[in-house]
Amino acid sequence: MASRLINGLVLVVLGAVLLMNTAGYLPWTVWDAAWSYWPVLLVGLGLQIALTRWRFPGLALAIVAILILGAMNPYTRSGSWRPWDWNRRGTPGLPSYRPTENAKEWSVPLKPSVSRLELLLEAPSLDLEARGDSGLNSSRPGTVLSAQMSWDKVEPETDAAETRGGETLRATMRSRAAEGVDGKQFWQLALNPSLATSMSVSGGVSNLTLDMSSVFLESVNVASGISRLDLTLGLSGKETRISVTGGFGNVTLYVPEAAGVKITLTGVLALNNDFSKQGLAKSGGSWLTPDYENAATKVDLSMTCATGRVTLHRSSWD
Repeated sequence: MASRLINGLVLVVLGAVLLMNTAGYLPWTVWDAAWSYWPVLLVGLGLQIALTRWRFPGLALAIVAILILGAMNPYTRSGSWRPWDWNRRGTPGLPSYRPTENAKEWSVPLKPSVSRLELLLEAPSLDLEARGDSGLNSSRPGTVLSAQMSWDKVEPETDAAETRGGETLRATMRSRAAEGVDGKQFWQLALNPSLATSMSVSGGVSNLTLDMSSVFLESVNVASGISRLDLTLGLSGKETRISVTGGFGNVTLYVPEAAGVKITLTGVLALNNDFSKQGLAKSGGSWLTPDYENAATKVDLSMTCATGRVTLHRSSWD
């Protein structure tokens, strides 16, 4: 009974902080502040181990404490509560929340030697939409990626460099927020589907919508205090590895029914850990489709978060 009460309290506090984020009464960098208190998790774990006999929920209470400390932290510096100044433009294909100013475009030309793309994305608070665009091959030379970026306070840095003898192009988009300065980024990417692509995202809060149905996505690694990943994949005939780590993770995965799927969840509170209705069976610490080892297209999802949810959709489209 006590365990259910504490787990419910974790979700209530988490939901309250997120509600205040989206309403504009707490800056998104509250998650960076909360993550700085991660040693509290060790204290909670130690208490839980020491008081196992009494079933003391040390980790769950530690999460609540971290969220409260993170929510208090920003205002010890700023000294005031104020809503963010967002302008709802509702532009089709872009996030509904847009900053009132500051925008730029960035594109990277495609060289004949390049066959792989490595994307390194970093921002304290990021809304990202990415999709494949075959139109990037229509020009000569073609284009590796095309980006539209907007931000409220801190301009993102961009860089592109060839590695591995020119075979791989590493593209970096990074927002370095100054101490005490809150900032939010809105990025929209069009990716060349002829390139094998890997993506790494890090920051405090990551809200990602990726339509990779026409792109071979080798891997996507998300390391954020709080992350939402909405990922659509096609039949690539190869393996895609997905890794999500942090405090809270919410993953929605759309894959063709013919793809083999493996899901491994590790965390204090897994809000959904039964995928039998989607045709997966438990094997060790993972859920797998029966034909996983023999499937041409494989999707391997690993999520390690304090709490989170995975929603899987398998359909006949390819």
